[in-house]
Amino acid sequence: MKRWFGLFLFFLLLPAGARAALLEMAPSDVYGQAMQIEKEVELLKKHFAITASKEWVAITASLKPRHAWQNNYFILLKLNVLRNKNNLPRITPDTMEPVLVLQPGLVYEQTQRVLTEITIFKSRLGITAQVSPARSYKGKRPIDVFNKLHQISMQMDVLNDEEISPSYVFAEVMRIYEDIVILLRWLNIPDQTYPPAKRVEVTSKESLDAAFALLHEIQRLQREVGIERTDFSVFQKKDDVLPFDVINIVGMALAELQTVKAVIDLTHAITRPAEYREIKTPADVHQLLRWITRKLQLIRELR
Repeated sequence: MKRWFGLFLFFLLLPAGARAALLEMAPSDVYGQAMQIEKEVELLKKHFAITASKEWVAITASLKPRHAWQNNYFILLKLNVLRNKNNLPRITPDTMEPVLVLQPGLVYEQTQRVLTEITIFKSRLGITAQVSPARSYKGKRPIDVFNKLHQISMQMDVLNDEEISPSYVFAEVMRIYEDIVILLRWLNIPDQTYPPAKRVEVTSKESLDAAFALLHEIQRLQREVGIERTDFSVFQKKDDVLPFDVINIVGMALAELQTVKAVIDLTHAITRPAEYREIKTPADVHQLLRWITRKLQLIRELR
């Protein structure tokens, strides 16, 4: 007992710099863990006798680790769908304080959460098969990590045999709504906006356009405070738009909003976990996206 108490005192009395030393992670390290997630998803597909796959084309863009972090979040979200289909209760995907520059180490952390949740799911189903050990990679960039996680996210739809439903998308958009309410309150801006009329027949293309309109408003705020903006035009589709495309841009908007919160000292305003809402439709998602955009247009300057 004395020995353990002595060790506790030793670490407690270490200089602050010594306690704060962190192991640096590179995109290549994160990529190696993303490959492990891919192996686990393929193992689960094999367990459920699923041979289908989903076409995937790698994108070329100057994306950052925060966008890969968001992809990991969506994989956790889709694991919730898988849990629910197998009579297990949903979990709450993690969230964290806003940061201006999200380092690869935080994306690495997120991959470990995904792998842990897959391990738990396998144990509940009695799946004992294991994937091969991780290998090391070199020269990988944030876009490589994003693409791999994006591909895995699409394969999760195959594993679940369904796209993410509008109810899940609505819950994610509500997280942005709540963030904007906090932002307006922080800036002392009165909000008398009201929801636009709901359009009953809404296409995925229209919802994607609404998500981009919201993203552009967030980028307007980024420009005002000197935050480097990301070009997401590669995601702007004209044809064959799927719900997957919509929630992807919703996620990018949420990731970009965190940088604004970080710059204006809203670092302790952690975005709340998503609250799943039953029986939401594309029309509900479309209406909420347009309403949030109206709210953001109230902000003429960040002070």
